[in-house]
Amino acid sequence: MNRSVAPAYPGVMTDVRVRPLRRVEYDVLIEQGVFTSDERIQLLEGELVEVSPQGVPHATVIEALNERLMPALAGRHRVRVQLPMAAGELSEPEPDLAVVSMDSPRDRHPGTALLVIEVADTTLRLDLGRKARVYAGAGVPVYWVIDVAGARVHVHEDPAGGAYRSIRRLGPDDDLDACGERLRLRDLLS
Repeated sequence: MNRSVAPAYPGVMTDVRVRPLRRVEYDVLIEQGVFTSDERIQLLEGELVEVSPQGVPHATVIEALNERLMPALAGRHRVRVQLPMAAGELSEPEPDLAVVSMDSPRDRHPGTALLVIEVADTTLRLDLGRKARVYAGAGVPVYWVIDVAGARVHVHEDPAGGAYRSIRRLGPDDDLDACGERLRLRDLLS
């Protein structure tokens, strides 16, 4: 996965190949303390991507999801809140919530999940674009992007070839199925 970079000066033709950072290299950098504790970054498609700090609406929705899903799915699935996911060789996102199977190993980051949820306050384009490709590539069968400002959720299903074949947009009164637990978006946003 080499990328060409646009010339720095108009009229000057250069062809620079950029090698993506691999997930195992990223993990070593983290272990060595290369990044400061206040840097909010994620590895997506071989690139370090800065992530915005959380605002109150974003945090409130994550808290509401966690309060509903943790007890409802206990004993059947594990709910991981803002923890890394080893999504292929070139990506290690930290989804806002990920529901993984009970037998998912605990000695390493899971490579996939049953459901991934991203809460978008200022990151809607990133979550609907690059992160959707990453999660589809990792075989996540259901991916939600909760658009806080738009009061809707984008439900992605049926991953194939690094994309989701089905994307539905649901409103605040629609029911959502989170691994057998029924949720209503309005309840999460209030």
